[in-house]
Amino acid sequence: MTRLPRPRRRLAAALGAGLLATVTWWSFAGAEGAPGTSVTTVDASPRGEVLTPGDRTDSPSISSATNLLGLQWRGERDAELVVETRASGGTWRRAATIGAPDGGADPGSAEARAAEARVGGRTASHPISVRGADEVRVRVADGSVSDVRVVAVAPTPPIREVPLRQGVLGGGAAVVLVAGVLAIPRRRLLGAVAVVVVGGAGLATVAAPTRSAEAGVPATPPIISRAQWGADENLRLTACPDGPNFAQPRLAVVHHTDTSNGDSPAQSYATVRSIYTYYVQGRGYCDHGYNFLIDRHGQIFEGRFGGSDRGVIGAHATQFNTGTIGVAMIGTYTNASPPSGTVSSLIRLLQWKMAIHVMDPNEAVTRNDVVLDPVIGHRDAGAISGDPTACPGNAGYAILPAVRAWLRATVPVGVPWSSVELVRRTPGAVRMAGWALDPETRDPIDIHTYVDADGTRSVADLERPDVGAAYPDRGSAHGFDITATVPPGTHSVCNYAISVGKGRNDLMRCFTTSGRPIGNFEAVGREPGWIAVAGWTLDPDTADPILLDVYVDGRYVHTTGAVAPRPDIDAAFPGYGAPHGFWARVPVTPGLHTVCVYGISALADPSTLLGCRVA
Repeated sequence: MTRLPRPRRRLAAALGAGLLATVTWWSFAGAEGAPGTSVTTVDASPRGEVLTPGDRTDSPSISSATNLLGLQWRGERDAELVVETRASGGTWRRAATIGAPDGGADPGSAEARAAEARVGGRTASHPISVRGADEVRVRVADGSVSDVRVVAVAPTPPIREVPLRQGVLGGGAAVVLVAGVLAIPRRRLLGAVAVVVVGGAGLATVAAPTRSAEAGVPATPPIISRAQWGADENLRLTACPDGPNFAQPRLAVVHHTDTSNGDSPAQSYATVRSIYTYYVQGRGYCDHGYNFLIDRHGQIFEGRFGGSDRGVIGAHATQFNTGTIGVAMIGTYTNASPPSGTVSSLIRLLQWKMAIHVMDPNEAVTRNDVVLDPVIGHRDAGAISGDPTACPGNAGYAILPAVRAWLRATVPVGVPWSSVELVRRTPGAVRMAGWALDPETRDPIDIHTYVDADGTRSVADLERPDVGAAYPDRGSAHGFDITATVPPGTHSVCNYAISVGKGRNDLMRCFTTSGRPIGNFEAVGREPGWIAVAGWTLDPDTADPILLDVYVDGRYVHTTGAVAPRPDIDAAFPGYGAPHGFWARVPVTPGLHTVCVYGISALADPSTLLGCRVA
């Protein structure tokens, strides 16, 4: 939000005065007692009086709780105005030099026309941070202005400290921690049912998702919603009842807010509320200008209304609002570098947004006849649109090469998204079910299944309403249910989702079948001269009952068959039947003994120790 300096004019000596009117709006979010903002608009110069360089306005009072302040004026849009503040009884100090904002709604757009009407044709500045001031005055540094107004925004009630959200890096985290933050979970489990999968040691029971809304996509970072930071939705609904508008994102534009670098986590909430309120009531826009804001602690805030996962058109970069993601780092990064928490969260947010919108970080974008990297600073957009700016500050701009490098290495563009939700071994076969889609098409895609080196082709075209609901732009015909023939013994089984575009094929799951028996030595009983054993066992290669050996104190003593009906095993392992339970008695001498039970493979695979007990 920082304007580039313009040539200074010679300062003239004159004094202005006149406090004409004070108007106050109150904006509350949520239920009674929820945090909100107050907005006070004060006329700081007499109506119609022209102020030139060196002139000062009167010094109207403002609330000492004010945390954000902006100006409105008539006259030269490019004027430079020095804001001075003081606490009651204190000395005056320079707060900032401000001018017309850099970036906003696109000229000629419905939002820009409505904003101009709402501010009465005045120019509205970008906001600055103010802390602990009771009075404010304005000195003209350059240009000619009149009808100067002060717009003071204050949080209310008093700020309460809010702990950092779980999973967000604190501001003091070392930069090397960025790598840890950037870990991309392969899949997210959103529900679970028991299924049977084939592992290295045979069959096992695991949890599988009933619906996976973001499989294959970088995990959604923690985002503080508008409701959580206290957005008063009546403000935007009153300003623009017909919004928001949407477009497919192709660029990300990085900003800084040019406000305080010292916000606590709780003060960040208040700053986001105040910027929102100022955008609507101070600048006349429909809503927050930015799509997202990130503070120095790594907290990510949802900005403009419409959905974090959608391409909402904001008002953050002139002629660059449609088809862009506007992300503002809260603070001023002209000289101070953004903290590691801010940078980490910026990368995580853009990883996710670029993946779900199929934005390739390695592919240049042509905008306004200029070829651009898909991640730019606000100053890059300003240089093209003719709205020059230094935003996001020299130090903020300096982080962009590293951000781009991370994104180029980690955003899975064009790689199919998928979830293998069920893997079940049956005699002579393996059944695999789930879903897969390519983000570049609505059409079903191919699934290739390899058993060792032998591959077969299937199509993920089964109806999956849950997938359609999770990805409404990509349809619902993306399910698959595949049964592959698997010979007895040990074999590798791998599934690939086949990319239709520029991405690579996705290895969904790879596992190894085994013919070694599985089972459980569940119970042991003792009576004079005998030990009884019970449990179940089966061989994955056959539905027939198998044999098991009983050892006492390391010596073989008995062989029996697992032929007893076990309906629970039949239910857990469809296709294998029920006769897989065992019960046997073996003779023993008095005293304690160690009893071990081994399942015997039907096809000469190694035996499996089902367990040992002392009785």
